[in-house]
Amino acid sequence: MWSHDNTRVQVTLSMRIDFECSGGFFHLPLAYRADTNELAPGLAQELLKLAESSGFFDFQQGDAAPKSPGPPDVISYRLSLSEGGKSKSLSVNDVTAPASLHPLLTRLRELALEQRRQGR
Repeated sequence: MWSHDNTRVQVTLSMRIDFECSGGFFHLPLAYRADTNELAPGLAQELLKLAESSGFFDFQQGDAAPKSPGPPDVISYRLSLSEGGKSKSLSVNDVTAPASLHPLLTRLRELALEQRRQGR
């Protein structure tokens, strides 16, 4: 984050993440839950940046709500983020998710797969 005089300012935000996805060819349900205060600093910053750049808190559910289940290989996502005094949940799928949200969904899916492989 930049201050008004263009000097770098370190801001530590806390975000609660609740992520679930299912579907795809293998219909493997995945979940990832975390608080950025409890993650490694690099991962926490990465997730905060992805959430910010996605514009998550600006989306309206009606803009991206799946109208139907979609093709059999579509992955469905449910994502809830809480940061400061704001909280939001969205349900989307590969087809309806805004393009700016895909990097965050992809990273959270990777983290959920990693967590599953580690048996957590």
